[in-house]
Amino acid sequence: MNKTFKNYGVILGTRPDDYVAGTLPYEVRNPSGDWTPYLPIGEIQYSPKEDWRDCVSRSYTNCIEIQERFLTGTEGNYSDRFLAKRSGTKREGNYLYKVADTGRNEGLILQVDYPDTEGDWDEQYTDIQEPKLTELLDKGKQWLEKWDVKNEDIPVTKESFIKHLKHAPLQVVIPGHAIVNIFNKGDINRIFDSYKPFVKDVPGEIYPSKVIFAKKIVLYKKEQALDSDVLLIDLKLGDSGSQVLRLKRALMRLGWISSEGDIYDYSLAKIVLDYQKANLSHFSWAYWWAIYYYKGKLVEVATRNNINNNLSKRK
Repeated sequence: MNKTFKNYGVILGTRPDDYVAGTLPYEVRNPSGDWTPYLPIGEIQYSPKEDWRDCVSRSYTNCIEIQERFLTGTEGNYSDRFLAKRSGTKREGNYLYKVADTGRNEGLILQVDYPDTEGDWDEQYTDIQEPKLTELLDKGKQWLEKWDVKNEDIPVTKESFIKHLKHAPLQVVIPGHAIVNIFNKGDINRIFDSYKPFVKDVPGEIYPSKVIFAKKIVLYKKEQALDSDVLLIDLKLGDSGSQVLRLKRALMRLGWISSEGDIYDYSLAKIVLDYQKANLSHFSWAYWWAIYYYKGKLVEVATRNNINNNLSKRK
């Protein structure tokens, strides 16, 4: 790959409901912040015939493989081709969130079960016919029985990289390309790539541009996975959707009954207020703001943490 910023497979873009830094519980797993000792075997994203533009899928699976080796001592090798196909990779590439959603919901399968071809675009991305498709999807479900994976977008700063690299390797973007950040050296990031040489610096001679976007992919052993009802974002009156349903499930598990539906309405606000009155410390500012100002119309960080802590006690 040369110094001209040709697109090799990444489409920039986020959604309003994408998780941002601080959403996932932060852990210091690797105090050095250096993931170099856990790198998988390098694999290129092209054949003799054509580039497959699947750098987003390859950087995602590399993040998973690095963490699996760190957590278990065993090196996995997952099918980039299957993830790229299932997430809808096109010739212009793919969005990071689409690949992350597919990995989280469908799981990963081994490279040996669906290897790369030596062919062109049409051969690499040929439709997967039955019964092969069902067989592969079942293997992805088996992977999800062992692993859980979450992700959040993080700030593109030196301080952010230093902090979050202690938790997990980072899926990062330079203009036109997605790669893995495996170590921060101040203003330089060491990265793991899907082009040779696999380990290089950014900015550097080959990639003179700086990182312009970063996502943290966190792998959890299933028995250590986050509770499915843990609250990850603030919620307010008028919100709707899956996160409101998660709030309702969490409150119900803690003995607070709410109505059906996915709307944060005044009925839910009354239940939230009653919960805050009963559970927040009366000596905290969060309690007084909740009781006298928001009046149940906001589930902010103190209330979220309180609910999450109580859920963990009831596991």
